[in-house]
Amino acid sequence: MRKYKKTIIGSTFLLLLLIMSLLYPYYGPKDFNHQVLVKNEQGDIFGRAPFPPSGQHLLGTNRNGEDMHWLLLYGAKFTLISAFGVALLRVFLGGIFGIFLSMWAPFLKGYVKDFFLTFRYIPSILIAILLMIPIVGDFNDVAVSSIVTYQIIILVFIGFPSVTIFASDVTDQLLQTSFVQSSKLMGAGKLHIVRKQLMPYIRSYGILFSVQQFISTLHITMQLGLFGMFLGGRNRAGVMGYEEPPKPATITNEWAGLIGQNFSEFVRAPWAILTPVFGFFIVIVIVNMMKNELEGNLNGVKVVKEKKKKDLSPKVAAYSADQFEFVQK
Repeated sequence: MRKYKKTIIGSTFLLLLLIMSLLYPYYGPKDFNHQVLVKNEQGDIFGRAPFPPSGQHLLGTNRNGEDMHWLLLYGAKFTLISAFGVALLRVFLGGIFGIFLSMWAPFLKGYVKDFFLTFRYIPSILIAILLMIPIVGDFNDVAVSSIVTYQIIILVFIGFPSVTIFASDVTDQLLQTSFVQSSKLMGAGKLHIVRKQLMPYIRSYGILFSVQQFISTLHITMQLGLFGMFLGGRNRAGVMGYEEPPKPATITNEWAGLIGQNFSEFVRAPWAILTPVFGFFIVIVIVNMMKNELEGNLNGVKVVKEKKKKDLSPKVAAYSADQFEFVQK
């Protein structure tokens, strides 16, 4: 357990954040402490949203007058669950296809690699934007679940090639080991080799690669948010204070959407964009810390701390005359 101390602490923090977000309807304000105007005793308006951070608004408000810390907490579940779900689907589907290529269709591996190689030279954000253009806009008849399902499929598709090639390369390396070669000579079938000998190693690589894909998914969703492609679609009400057409707003308040809808407010209300950016920063730092620890343990790297010596004074050995043999010259 000591080897995975950072992983346990990081996963515990993310789990607590997820639980707090899931339980938000039971303790958080439904309107996110909505306040657009501030009036004095005479009824005169002397303040209008967005409001800066204060005792009443800890992280400030957006243009709609909603507290950013409540929005951040509410949207955490959509950000974390979507990223984690996409990472698992990428690793699961890509891993199965990669193993299949190496074990049952090695003659196709070269063609698949050549085809997937093109995805390395085309930016992932460009592919995502082109594929998500059909679902950008306001929808009257399309359910949010249908939009999210389509977006999840696109996000999984973007990372599928890299996971497939990685899983195939790992499988090829394991097939060259002595214990797998011995099993082949003894007549073991391919399915037996996969279940009994390859799976323990592939499972360890799968955990590490799932964490890597989690970070990759956070990056791509953040970039999509800047282009106005929010997870779950757009809120028809939009952002207040803009002429027609209204400025789109995220319907789920996931963090990438909060960055995208408030990006133009950076000069007037920088806290509206820095708050979700800081949330992303904290999560990515924690997940990256977990990834480094898992990668180090997987490669057998152990960090050994040198202990300070209590007595740093040199020790002088005492010798007696009977320990020497004198020779007459």
